[in-house]
Amino acid sequence: MNDRKAQLTRRILYVVFFISGLVFGLIVGLIIGQMNSKTKSKPLPVTEYISGYELQDGELTNLAYENYWNFIHMSYILVGGDREDATLYKISDKVERHNYDLERFFISEDDSYMHYSDDNIKDTLVGIDISAFQGYIDWETLDKSGDIDFVIMRVGYRGYGSGALVEDSQFADYKSAVSELGIDAGVYFFSQAISYEEGVEEANFVLDRIKDMDVKYPVIIDTEQVEAEDARGNKSSNEERTDGIVGFCETIKNAGYTPMIYASRNWYAQNLDMDRLGDYKLWLAQYANVPDFPYKFTGWQYTCEGKVPGIEGYVDINVWFKE
Repeated sequence: MNDRKAQLTRRILYVVFFISGLVFGLIVGLIIGQMNSKTKSKPLPVTEYISGYELQDGELTNLAYENYWNFIHMSYILVGGDREDATLYKISDKVERHNYDLERFFISEDDSYMHYSDDNIKDTLVGIDISAFQGYIDWETLDKSGDIDFVIMRVGYRGYGSGALVEDSQFADYKSAVSELGIDAGVYFFSQAISYEEGVEEANFVLDRIKDMDVKYPVIIDTEQVEAEDARGNKSSNEERTDGIVGFCETIKNAGYTPMIYASRNWYAQNLDMDRLGDYKLWLAQYANVPDFPYKFTGWQYTCEGKVPGIEGYVDINVWFKE
């Protein structure tokens, strides 16, 4: 009888402990979920990893070490110098990843520009982006050379101090030239928007100036750091900056154009909430032999020191995927 009583007591205690553990686990899960919901929209860096043991030097150690970094590249964007000292930013699962074979980017011997080809993509396009910094352009020479498939022109910019919207001093001439020669073109606006409403304002500024233009390429918002400590865009939060981009892109899309975002690799990782930008096309700026970027990009600006016929100084060169 005593044994039966003891056995029953043990079972009751087991059930009590089991239910207590289950309730405790649910409470902890809810707390963690609440914490994640508050931070999931921010690109939080991961800076510390703790290992439970240390491998000795050798072939197995090197293999494990390289596999570790291969895994890190699949899950994080590394920003910084050496990979051991880099800051890690989690890759958003809400933005489509590219499936480009990075070994298939190449500089063509025919035209000295970057191209890409694989079993599904036979070739890419070559384009330049231009603004008042290029000054005078000999458009007929550029057109007749056949080197360039398209141009992306700056419509204007928002002042980083005053916040005023300003038209690019060369835009009217550039727009007239591409229209007369039938050169395919897109446009961009250099943003300093710090709210959704300012992004809408910038988009309407652009739409007003391209309404009589045949825009065959995207209408792009350019978001990047300004080399001035008091720049309004530099000081805004990631949320405010992303609000401005969404305001711009949604306004452009509602007007019947294709919106796009231009930024550098590190700016995408550190200064934008990528969870909210997965519906828009991306244009990547990264000056390198191959792009180190996880998300699907339509254009890659691979150099700012390109040379093309008809332009005396340097110009940005882009490799562009046909869509």
